[in-house]
Amino acid sequence: MNNPIQCKAKGVAEQLLDAVRYQVPVVDKVLQSAGECTVSEYLQQVCQVSQQSYQPRSDIAEVIYDYVAPLLGEQMAERTAADFLQHPVALTTNHHGVDFFAQSVQGSLLFGLAKRRVEGVTTIPVFSCANIPLDNMTYPRGALLYACNTAESSWPQRIPFFSNKFRRQLVTRVKGLDRSMLQQAGKRIHDRVEKGGNTVLLETLAELLETEYLSEDVLFQQGYAAQSVLLNHRLWHRLFCSSATMPDLVTIELEKLAEGLFLKDLHDSSSLVSLVLAEPLITAVCKRLDSVPGCWNQTLLEQRWSERGSVDPLKTSGSGTFFFWGVDGRSRRIPLMLSVLADRLMLCGCDDNGEEYHFSLEPVALSEAIREGRLLPSVFGCFLVIALARGVTCLGGYYQADYLPKMQAAIVDVLQEHSCSEQATVISASCTDGYLSGMQTIMVDEADALLPAGLLEILASGEISVAELELISNISLRDAHYASLAETIADAMPATLLGEDWLSQLLSDQRGLLSEKVAIRHL
Repeated sequence: MNNPIQCKAKGVAEQLLDAVRYQVPVVDKVLQSAGECTVSEYLQQVCQVSQQSYQPRSDIAEVIYDYVAPLLGEQMAERTAADFLQHPVALTTNHHGVDFFAQSVQGSLLFGLAKRRVEGVTTIPVFSCANIPLDNMTYPRGALLYACNTAESSWPQRIPFFSNKFRRQLVTRVKGLDRSMLQQAGKRIHDRVEKGGNTVLLETLAELLETEYLSEDVLFQQGYAAQSVLLNHRLWHRLFCSSATMPDLVTIELEKLAEGLFLKDLHDSSSLVSLVLAEPLITAVCKRLDSVPGCWNQTLLEQRWSERGSVDPLKTSGSGTFFFWGVDGRSRRIPLMLSVLADRLMLCGCDDNGEEYHFSLEPVALSEAIREGRLLPSVFGCFLVIALARGVTCLGGYYQADYLPKMQAAIVDVLQEHSCSEQATVISASCTDGYLSGMQTIMVDEADALLPAGLLEILASGEISVAELELISNISLRDAHYASLAETIADAMPATLLGEDWLSQLLSDQRGLLSEKVAIRHL
């Protein structure tokens, strides 16, 4: 493809959206079929639920209760579990951590609008991926500021709360923020104000640290993952006026949810997990899903294994892992592959020091490794027990809406080939192509440009009103994609296809294109 900005026949935003559609087929498919639909109409389409499931969804409700109760209380846990059973649709595009990332903050908003329409439902379940390092693009390490100088080398601006030594640790395993760390973060914020940073945003962030992050119940939590559940729940309600009556946001670690289900399914001989982990299905699944995004690349895994630790596993994560990640003593992920050792199938890998890891596929051994934190469910493992085994509609990003149907098709094919047609029929009915990312509906007018509005931009510019929610509901899906381009492009497009000043050109073009079509905020 040629540089999309070199063509002058179209506006920059239109050129870039065309380029995204070329790079990301799911976006093209959705815009072709529903581009002129309103957000409200689209939400009704994607929240469909299969009427049947191979395994009971009550299993998930039980794990949800066990996860939520110690953090948000038994009443909230009961409501979340009951709401899930009534409407088994979850948002799975978010990454775990306190959410300042505009695309996921606004994705949660859209999902909230969908849940708001379901009678009797008062909670929003977000199954967020915690198997990511703190310096992931969503930046769970700290806070993101969008209304700042876009000419800076790093935009959006990052305000770290964790020191640099923690940056590669997984969100699900990293220690919690303590008072000393937050006081240092407060000093960084003060220094930014002194240097002429956006005072309104920085003062808003400082107030959040003082009133929310430094509250005793947040500091009491053992890990950052738990702290994030509390903080996301509280900050969510700050976004809306009281008359908006938005459901409560409840974030749940996707991997923790999957762990609870694995611990149950490994000891149930009729479960989907037990079926596919046994020969001959496990070998067939390994071959069928080899190189599918979100799964594994057996050739690269074998190459890494032969190098015995000479490659950093974090740098080879594109090769994926088989069912689980191994976790080393530094809480780093280890890619695992299916191997034969001493005439037994095992999961094998090695860390970047060359230390070897072997995991037996016996249910008792796998359960023990999960409980001890030595195994962490992979993307495939999570969706196997949630979306496929229990028919949950998982609304994800533009990549998930591509690879999850491929996972489903592979499992269905393998089951059919091995005389499990009844199970295959039920699993094939699961709704797996739900997409709810790459869309934004609120922008901030700053320095003659329309910028994405993250958590801080929305909080600093006032609560979201009922009238704004109505406006958002009626924005076209196409315009919502235009509004999200600054972040979608950075994620989906190779930098080599973009001109050096693509961002400034895009932001300038968006002002004329979207000024009267999306919700505009002023700081």
